Amino acid sequence: MLKKICVALIAFLMLLPVGGIGIFKANSIGEKEREAKVNEIEKSIVKLPEIKWSDWEYSQIGLHIHTDYNGIEKDTPILQSIFEGIDVDNNPSTGQNGNDIKVFVMVFPYAEKVNGNWVFLISFIVNVIRLGEEIKNGEFEISLGGSVFFNVQHKFRIGYYSPNNEEIPREVRESITIVPYIFYEKDPEFYIYVEPIFDEGNQNLSVILEYSNLGSHKLMIDYYPAVKTMVKVSPNVGINKFNIAIERFASIEQTIRMRYEGNMAINLTMEDIPQAMNFSLNFSENYFEYEASDEFNTTLMIEVFGLDYFMLIKYLPRHLKAQFEEEGYLYIYVNQRKTKFIISNDLENPTTYFSITNLTGEAIIQWGIGKEGYFKIDGLKGMKMETKLQIGSIYLKTYSIVNAEHLDINWNLSIPGNVFVDTNMEWLSFYSFNFSIDDAFGILIEANSLKAEDFMTEWETEFPFFNKSGEIQFIGNITFAIMLNGTWYYIF
Repeated sequence: MLKKICVALIAFLMLLPVGGIGIFKANSIGEKEREAKVNEIEKSIVKLPEIKWSDWEYSQIGLHIHTDYNGIEKDTPILQSIFEGIDVDNNPSTGQNGNDIKVFVMVFPYAEKVNGNWVFLISFIVNVIRLGEEIKNGEFEISLGGSVFFNVQHKFRIGYYSPNNEEIPREVRESITIVPYIFYEKDPEFYIYVEPIFDEGNQNLSVILEYSNLGSHKLMIDYYPAVKTMVKVSPNVGINKFNIAIERFASIEQTIRMRYEGNMAINLTMEDIPQAMNFSLNFSENYFEYEASDEFNTTLMIEVFGLDYFMLIKYLPRHLKAQFEEEGYLYIYVNQRKTKFIISNDLENPTTYFSITNLTGEAIIQWGIGKEGYFKIDGLKGMKMETKLQIGSIYLKTYSIVNAEHLDINWNLSIPGNVFVDTNMEWLSFYSFNFSIDDAFGILIEANSLKAEDFMTEWETEFPFFNKSGEIQFIGNITFAIMLNGTWYYIF
């Protein structure tokens, strides 16, 4: 059975180190202000509605059905649900003989040989049928909950949620298989199959799986819209790795949002998923890695609850990894130029934003942001990079197409002080670097193209006379200015 079940999803994020980082705040020092497409995030992920699951406790002895229709909550014994049905709206004139839904349930444990070893599995099959039209467009939740004892107690809750003003399916077939690996030191695997049948096209729908034996797992999957879909989730929680696969049996576009809560809480959203995909996510405090057997023209957003940052990957590659340190260090490897990798702290109005695209291979970005600081990039030519950062009164805004293998900007905005630029005399295209502190000290460098070899401008006094050394060349419009004590001075 397991070999025939196609697989699914879950994920984790990485946290960008924020030691000394700033924001994209443009200084209005005249001429042009290069906007670096900062609204890319807003256009990347659609805003999905919130799903309001109830906090039903399913600790009763035996199996029960919990329903919540437009705020009317009921717990119904399983046999009554099967043989009589459930009046979910407390209205005897709706449905059939006052009953609005009927539920068919099968729960069976069994053993199967997988990779030469016998494993124990529990399967739950729930079929929910709507009996009439009266409740068709209300807000509706239904869950099966209870416990099964096999070696240890296995508590579970499965069900679906239909948002208000969406059609409650005429019928939903939901099958969930849990592989608890109770005889092995391995985290459980979950197979979630959902097949909704609607009267009018495809509607949005959510499913829930809660499971606990020695540990607790909660998985919620939102389908926009819901079509016949199989999802497999293998959370190796001990090593912070998730193996995920999805197969859907329809050609329409679909977005899926998955939320996992165990010893961590993760939110993952995928837009325009293909009909079949599988991948794994591996992470630690300062490390993130995505691996897949293929590339997918899909956008993946990963959040970790309680953290201020999320990660966005547009056009999923075969392999992406990132490593970072608190002192201002980011290493990134991507194997596909189409991939765009974004870290941000807000979906709509980011104050901290970092993105890289057009990168095949690896790049290292290092920074230390303050009155004395630096910004360095070492990586492959052609990489496009944007940065928008803010910490208190410190602002940084950069954009460039990095045709150089090496970029180094460092500065000391004191009196005396200096600004140093080096690209090993290789070109940067459409370059913009905008940095300020308290609107008192700052650097603005903008050019259609720029290259430099150990270029430095230095000053000694409060009313500065600038000494220049090294070499710098520009093509097209150029601005090179330094702000000292609130006054801008133009070097070029």
